[in-house]
Amino acid sequence: MISVIIPTKEEPGIQSLIDKINELVKQPHEIIIVDDSASQPSVNGARVIKQQSHGLGNAVMEGVQQSSGDVILTMDGDGSHRPEDIHKLISALNSSDVVIGSRFARDGMTFDVTHRKLASFLFRKFSSSVLDMGIEDPMSGFCAFKKNVLGKVKLKPLGMKIILELAYKAKRAGYTCKEVPITFERRAYGKSKSGASVGGIAESLRIITLVFELKLGLR
Repeated sequence: MISVIIPTKEEPGIQSLIDKINELVKQPHEIIIVDDSASQPSVNGARVIKQQSHGLGNAVMEGVQQSSGDVILTMDGDGSHRPEDIHKLISALNSSDVVIGSRFARDGMTFDVTHRKLASFLFRKFSSSVLDMGIEDPMSGFCAFKKNVLGKVKLKPLGMKIILELAYKAKRAGYTCKEVPITFERRAYGKSKSGASVGGIAESLRIITLVFELKLGLR
């Protein structure tokens, strides 16, 4: 079974996303909404759990703990990840343990705003050069993996970039990782943490810290 985990915080379009996933995913699946809003959303076709610890990485891990599937897929709830691309990630698990949806793989596309494109490019180059993973887009946030990978890979999520940590540690543990092209839409709602805001700067520092801690074996 596939467990689709979607961290949310007051995303107004979450019901339409749930409906589209349930329409497109033909395999047995569940959708788990891990919500960090003040008031829990009321939705149909998905299970909602209240997030206990702040941060996107913690939301993903809390969803995993509540999941029933042997395959985990995590995606954003703000409209930037297309449900139509889910099948690419799931199909690629036939020959890999971890699959990342990549904006920058061949045939991948992004319609993101300019400052986020620049931030993604800089952090992608930085993490690739320091960690040497052979992964073009470890921070896309769109990922599928076999749940048993977490038996050997222990994650300590810091901020938003849990997929970066997962991919790096999985490869070091001998698991196979690959990328598939996705279309990254401009977010339909919500605000980015990238950029020159206080939140964006803080998140940038967390990414830099994470990369060096992974490289030095401190995580």
